[in-house]
Amino acid sequence: MFVTVVAVMCRLMVTGHHDCVEEIITNSSLDKGVTLQSCMRSGQAGLAHWKSNHPIYRSDSWRVDRYKCVPGHYEVKGGT
Repeated sequence: MFVTVVAVMCRLMVTGHHDCVEEIITNSSLDKGVTLQSCMRSGQAGLAHWKSNHPIYRSDSWRVDRYKCVPGHYEVKGGT
């Protein structure tokens, strides 16, 4: 089964509002080890590693709001 790992990344703005975006972290075609079970079991650890190495989101101004393990292909939506 094809699986897509999606994170919602949020940044606190000066105005006090949150600026949130969805990002596809990985999927089964990029990482053959990604399954629905592995995503649910160890998704938080993988996401923390991804965030710490990302050129934009590793900043302390960004936080992971939530993530999801989506069966199939996923289309990123605009701001949330």
